[in-house]
Formats: sequence, C-alpha cells, structure tokens
Amino acid sequence: MALRRRFVGATLALLGRGGVADAQPVFDHMKCYVIRDSLRSDQYTADLVPKDTDTFATEPGDTIVGGFVQRGCRIKIPAKFYCIDISKQNPRQVNPPHDPGQWTVPGSESGDRLCYKLKCPNVQGKTLRVVDQFGTRDITLKTRVNWLCTPATRPAPANEPCSIGGDGQCGGTCPAGEVCLATSGEDCGCVPPSMACPQVAACGTGMCGGVWETCISLAIGGCGCNHS
Repeated sequence: MALRRRFVGATLALLGRGGVADAQPVFDHMKCYVIRDSLRSDQYTADLVPKDTDTFATEPGDTIVGGFVQRGCRIKIPAKFYCIDISKQNPRQVNPPHDPGQWTVPGSESGDRLCYKLKCPNVQGKTLRVVDQFGTRDITLKTRVNWLCTPATRPAPANEPCSIGGDGQCGGTCPAGEVCLATSGEDCGCVPPSMACPQVAACGTGMCGGVWETCISLAIGGCGCNHS
C-alpha cells in the first residue's frame, strides 16, 4: 500500500509539473526587465479609470481648482521596466517535497509593456482575496500607487525592408527620402515624409506609424496619431 501511495504521488507530481506533453504553451504570464530608457525626463498627467469600478475608484489626473493646479496622478518619464509575455512551465517548490503549483488560473496575453513610475494622491487601502497557482490568500493594497504599465510595440528591425512589425507597428528601411508608414489598416509602405500625420494640412489624409492608428485633429492644433 505504501508503494502504491508513492507511485500515485509521483504520477500526480509529474502531471502537475508538465501536464500533457503535447499541450500548447499559453503565454499569459509576464517577465519584466529593469531598463535604461533613452527618453528625457518628463511628466504626464492622466485620469486612471479601472475596469472593475465596483472595487476600485477612478483616480483623476491634474485638475484646475479656483485657478490653481491640484495635483492628481502623474506619470514620470522615462520608463523603468520592460515586460514581455512568457509561458511559465514546470513550476515547483525549490525545497523538498518540491510540490508543483496548485492549478492554472487562465489569463490572456497582454503583449509587451513599458512600466513607468506613477505618483497619485494616497487612496484608501483595502484587502482582497486572490487566487493563483501558488495558493488562495488575502492581499492588502497599500495606500500608494507606484507603477503604470502601458502597451508597447517593437517595429521591424531597421535593416529589413519596410513591413508590419509587432502588433501592427510599421518599421524597416525605405529608399532615401521616404519613410515607413501605415498605408492602410492592413499594410505598411514607403511614402514621402510629407504624408506623415504631423506634416499634412488635412489630418484625414495623414499616415501614422501603426496600422491601428488614425490621423486626427488635435485640440492644441495640428494633427496627431490616435489609437483607433
């Protein structure tokens, strides 16, 4: 009986570590690198609206109160981390008995991210119950928000012809005097720089660097690219 128990335990451990050998990996985890960003130091402000409005409140950006700026959420440039999607496989404890992760909590691929230092007015702390493969437990959200992570893309390498790179971003080389921009919602091509969104007189005719972007009129004047 003891031998049978050891055999069953070993079998379950192997299944927990690898699952079905032919299963396709799911890239719903993220790995983050500390980076040195070439952007100059700057600050932006924005309203941060949560998807789960029942649990979390909107945190506003800077507002004007009585003719004075009331500080809200501010994003500090440059970025501090760069995160990519990964598939975590064969999880188990480092120390004996080397138990595997408990179960898989399904998630979606979020794509590459850049994470920036975020400073907002303190919020009320709260406790939430969460579940992942390492267990079910309570976590306490502190009163201070620290990081904002934004979607990021990687254009095609500069030594390759103009084409669509990651997530529809245009990149690559063009003949002298031309730039690589989105010529439609599905393709990129080499065009004169005068066709770039900030350069055109009629914003609707301008081209952007990503196939998902559109050239729109800005409130401050001129044209700029907007995620559609």
